[in-house]
Amino acid sequence: MDEVTPKTTAGQATPQAVAADRASAGAAMDPAPLESLPLDRTPLDRTPLDRARVEALAGPTGPLGSVTVLDSTGSTNDDLAAAAGGSADLSVIASEHQVSGRGRLGRDWGAPPRSSLAVSVLFKPAVFPPEAFGWLSMLCALSLVEALESLGATARIKWPNDVLLYRADAGSEASLAGRGPRKLAGLLAQFVPGGGPEDRPGVVVGAGINVDLTAGELPVPTATSLRHAGYDIGGTEVLVAYLEHLAARYRDFLEGSRPGGAGSGVAGLRNAVADRMATLGCEVRAELPDGSSFEGVARELGLDGGLGVETPGGARRTVHAADVLHLRRADGRYA
Repeated sequence: MDEVTPKTTAGQATPQAVAADRASAGAAMDPAPLESLPLDRTPLDRTPLDRARVEALAGPTGPLGSVTVLDSTGSTNDDLAAAAGGSADLSVIASEHQVSGRGRLGRDWGAPPRSSLAVSVLFKPAVFPPEAFGWLSMLCALSLVEALESLGATARIKWPNDVLLYRADAGSEASLAGRGPRKLAGLLAQFVPGGGPEDRPGVVVGAGINVDLTAGELPVPTATSLRHAGYDIGGTEVLVAYLEHLAARYRDFLEGSRPGGAGSGVAGLRNAVADRMATLGCEVRAELPDGSSFEGVARELGLDGGLGVETPGGARRTVHAADVLHLRRADGRYA
């Protein structure tokens, strides 16, 4: 269901060693201005991550395989994919600054230091049906939405790979449609092939989360950050909540994907994602790689992750993440 980028491994390198080799200085994108809600703190009042709190999530007492927190790096996805051969399931690399990040279709992604989070997670299960790999980025998107909800924010999923945030003053659920959300985070999955019988294949899913970006630092008018949307939620709180929810969701997904397992599996995850998807029920426009486009109402999320769109003539057309360049609301709004 997701666009997956092939990536080779780099032997038994550790995440820490690979990240150190790749870390370098760089410039952030020139952002477009956007109006901002007033907050008490200044744009430069950016607190570093509480590393001890984040790293406490690693085993043997925590739910994660390993956790590496960096000041800066080129790309957490590249770091973790390169170290995947020697890394355990649910290994994590997080950075307070990423200078060579990329999004879907290879789009550049960057932000000033400590204004955003870049976090990548390696999924390397011992037993996993092949069709379940495609759901891992949606599992991450759902986990981030649930984490934000636990911190008092209102968020939704935009198919296929974005997390949207409503402003803190958006009001009740009934009024959300009138206070359009903006993009808080994007996710990118890449497949990591195994190196042999003892080196299982896996998937790295990276998330770029806008935490403390001000109006003048936002990359595009459709973007937002926790700060910009009026939430006083720090990077440590977001990262810890995200990883905790992700680990719990993943355990449930693994259990349900095994024969006779009691967890949710693909069907349960699909239902949970659909419940928090802003795209469903909206009139959308799908722009395709050949330059054509079509419009219709997004009706359902399929078991393969495809989006079922009902066209004006009543026909049902299913699109997948690799099929589209953009999928946005037909009325011109982002979501």
